[in-house]
Amino acid sequence: MALDNKLIALSEAALEKCLPVYVETPICNVNWTVGTMLSHEVTKHYRMKGLPTDTIHIKLNGSAGQSLGAFLAPGITLELEGDSNDHVGKSLSGGKIVVYPPKESKFDPKENIMIGKVALCGATNAEAYLE
Repeated sequence: MALDNKLIALSEAALEKCLPVYVETPICNVNWTVGTMLSHEVTKHYRMKGLPTDTIHIKLNGSAGQSLGAFLAPGITLELEGDSNDHVGKSLSGGKIVVYPPKESKFDPKENIMIGKVALCGATNAEAYLE
């Protein structure tokens, strides 16, 4: 029932043929470790090299749970319009994470918390853009 099962199915063209894939889906805080099982599939097919940058682009809308993008493999971009719980990008391993507030929000993101604590702990060779 993990959200990653849906993402893996929708990313089949990238996993099998290295073709670019764009997926947009809602997320809520019961969705933990989103991107981790997908990263495992990328690693099974392409080893540590992963995929070319942005081959799999997942646009998420809502509030993500714990460990968004944990162990995210090269070639996967997780873009979150919303907020996330603790451990965003834990051991980020070459992937890219982008988090920004919803476009309709009226608050100043510099004065509000968009992600929880312990972000990017153990991250290597990766990118994170947090507004």
